[in-house]
Amino acid sequence: MKVKRLKHSKRVMSFYEKNFQFRKPYNILLDGTFCQAALKGKVDILVQVGKYLGGEIQVATTHCALRECFKMGPILSGAHKILKKFKRHKCGHENAALDAAACFSSMVGEGNPEHYIIATQDTEFRKQLRDIPGIPLMYLSACTLFLESPSYKSRDQAEESFLRQDLLTDYEKETIKRLKGEQEEKTTVVRKRKRPKGPNPLSCKKKKSEEGAKKKKKKKKKKTAESPS
Repeated sequence: MKVKRLKHSKRVMSFYEKNFQFRKPYNILLDGTFCQAALKGKVDILVQVGKYLGGEIQVATTHCALRECFKMGPILSGAHKILKKFKRHKCGHENAALDAAACFSSMVGEGNPEHYIIATQDTEFRKQLRDIPGIPLMYLSACTLFLESPSYKSRDQAEESFLRQDLLTDYEKETIKRLKGEQEEKTTVVRKRKRPKGPNPLSCKKKKSEEGAKKKKKKKKKKTAESPS
């Protein structure tokens, strides 16, 4: 099994664990079409699906899926034998069986409360399930398992939930508030009252009188007159 595909499945299931509370062991709900593809591709469902998802799994089907597979006759007889090996989850349709797609749709409901991973080769059914958030979808391509990336609906709901939720607990909020208060106390500076400053001593110097200036000019003129030519 290629490392790239294992990383992909790990990333997808990490998304569902974080946003839709999926936990190991993962619940796999499969139908006759998936078992038929596994038979053709010689895929050991318990071993290879468990390895692909990187953990323990619980594989199950329903009475409706078994009945639908049996009705197909010899074409799906091998798939029916494989499907009978797995646990049957009660679907509530024992008295009036539905086709596998309708039965699985009722099992997942609107929010997939049992956290099922749906394994089916029915492309139309997978398309319908993409409109319901929180449902991982798996199928086989030849003998290769593939887990679909989260649908747009799943990603949109995950984003909305993230924006709505308050990430901090009450204790964390109180701790942050207390630490902020302590920090403000430490950084508070006691300001001293400013006293009025006195006048600049340089600006207090008396201006030279005009008379003194005139006298100095006269003295300079006398000296120049007395000096020999």
